[in-house]
Amino acid sequence: MRMEYEARHAGKKTLWQGAALLGGAALLSKLIGTLQKIPLQNLAGDEVFGLYSAVYALAIMWMTLASAGIPVAVSALVAERTAQGDEQGARRIRRWALGLLTISGLIMFSILWIGADRFAMWMGADSAADAIRMSSLALLFAPATAVLRGDRQGRMQMLRPAISQLAEQIARVAFMLAALAMALNAAWSPSATAAAVHGGLSAGAIAGLLAMMVYAGGRRNGPIVISSIGAKKRFGPDGDTPAPVRPASLPESRRALLKRIIGVAIPVAIASVVAPLIGLIDAFSIPRLLQRGSEEAAWALAQFGVYNRGVALLQLVIMGAAGAASALVPAFTAARARGDGEAFTSRARFAMRLAWWAGCAAAIGLVLLASPINKALFGDGSGTGAMALVGLAAAGGTLQAVSAALLQGLGELRAPAVNLAAAALLKLSLNVALVPAYGIAGAAAAIAIAYAMAAVLNALSLRQRVQLPAPRASLAWRSGAALAAMAAAVALAALGLGALTAALPERVSALLVALPGVAVGAAVFAAALVASGAIAPRDWRELPGISGSRADGILLRIRSLTHRDNQEG
Repeated sequence: MRMEYEARHAGKKTLWQGAALLGGAALLSKLIGTLQKIPLQNLAGDEVFGLYSAVYALAIMWMTLASAGIPVAVSALVAERTAQGDEQGARRIRRWALGLLTISGLIMFSILWIGADRFAMWMGADSAADAIRMSSLALLFAPATAVLRGDRQGRMQMLRPAISQLAEQIARVAFMLAALAMALNAAWSPSATAAAVHGGLSAGAIAGLLAMMVYAGGRRNGPIVISSIGAKKRFGPDGDTPAPVRPASLPESRRALLKRIIGVAIPVAIASVVAPLIGLIDAFSIPRLLQRGSEEAAWALAQFGVYNRGVALLQLVIMGAAGAASALVPAFTAARARGDGEAFTSRARFAMRLAWWAGCAAAIGLVLLASPINKALFGDGSGTGAMALVGLAAAGGTLQAVSAALLQGLGELRAPAVNLAAAALLKLSLNVALVPAYGIAGAAAAIAIAYAMAAVLNALSLRQRVQLPAPRASLAWRSGAALAAMAAAVALAALGLGALTAALPERVSALLVALPGVAVGAAVFAAALVASGAIAPRDWRELPGISGSRADGILLRIRSLTHRDNQEG
């Protein structure tokens, strides 16, 4: 019994380690992809950045359409086959999925390549056609990579997909920087520069595919047991000696196999397509709504680039929230599987509380530090007001990301997708209403409202499935006091540091205000939460890596100074 328990425990540990490895690689990959936008804007300017952002949103949507859901289906079906010892069946699933996605990728590539001029016209940016064609080349490689990653994940072999994700992103950024240097040196037009930079999507897709195709070894051949209605026959290597066996059932028909793959893929695909919808809506509406004449197309793209400065920062905040949520979901799911309703509800409540704290703190920090952050990262103060408004979306965006992860931990994939789709439609309506009158400030207000709506809808969906208690007034005022203390500390730090660094070059001064301002805000907010009693030791120790760490000791000392009982309540 003990050996069986240890083996099961080791298997679970390996599974969580593999999931953590893949999740960490995905998070790092997204971080690299987001941060590469900063040098692109710095070197190429806002018009190229706006053109790149618009085409990138379109390319990501088409890549999602071409391959969404199939890798998940492959992972699930391959895991089922390998658990039964049916290696031939697992290979057959991979082979048919590769064929299916190769065809879909070719179709999507053809539509995007042939229709590039039409898509560019719909965007209100005729100069985007070449960049759209260049980005479409990635559809020739990315679908196959997605299938191979799904196959490995189904076998619980997470290292190679993780390496592939990082290789894809590194190759994409390296190609982008090399192409950008070449374009700037040759003084290419903004449309040619954006097209060259978008070649990085294809370079990354090729690198990711090559990383997956490298031979990884492993035993392919082995004795087979063919199951039938009659008796089983065992075939060993020498024909007589019994040997370890692996069962293989007679293969299902091609039609049945494709039906199973598509049946698993479609629900996941629908949920996946919704995620990039807000970016796509912005790409097709904002440049067109900003134009008052065909001669203003370049100005509209430049304004769209300025707007996307704030969106890039917002994506970093939401990405960090989603990463933290993914770290909490395994414990949340494990409590649900054990039937431990109290632990289940407690963890869900803390995750949502944490999301609210982190989102509100990030929103306040981005609003107060919008000017120095804008100058430090992007070189000037253009669009600072819009960036501050986009910063307000951090509260809703963080809550939306965490609540969506919790719903997915409950096995509910439909509600987060439907809620985000509703928010995307609201974003489109608000863009139409606000952008012509208020420009990118209107678009920024629209994204804050849209994410707030998605967060509220997700919270309502979560409350239908988990008995979350209503927020307590004492917790509300303690949280509010902590946010007020943080805001005051950040404002004072920004004023003091701004005065001290006023004689330095503007960008250096802005950097020396922004970085310490973020650090001061985070430290004061954490200390204020502990001092006010909004968070207790048993809560913060739920976070990965906190228990027993130096941060844990510091928080305990703060608590001991402000709470006489010094208990872990």
